[in-house]
Amino acid sequence: MRPRREIWAAAHGPIPKGWVVHNLNGDSEDNRLENLAAVPRNTNLGLILAPYRVRVQELERELKLLKKEKN
Repeated sequence: MRPRREIWAAAHGPIPKGWVVHNLNGDSEDNRLENLAAVPRNTNLGLILAPYRVRVQELERELKLLKKEKN
């Protein structure tokens, strides 16, 4: 099982058959729980995930700026 599936399943329970777990920000190495979403395999993922991906990336940039300002 891929690490992101293990992380999501540990927090939310078994992943339904036919569902996939995606990284919201598009970074397949970023397996933080808040960056993961489980969706049915047959959905148009581009349309569903695109708004989340953009928003997650914006929030991550804001967080980096805040951390820089704090240091």
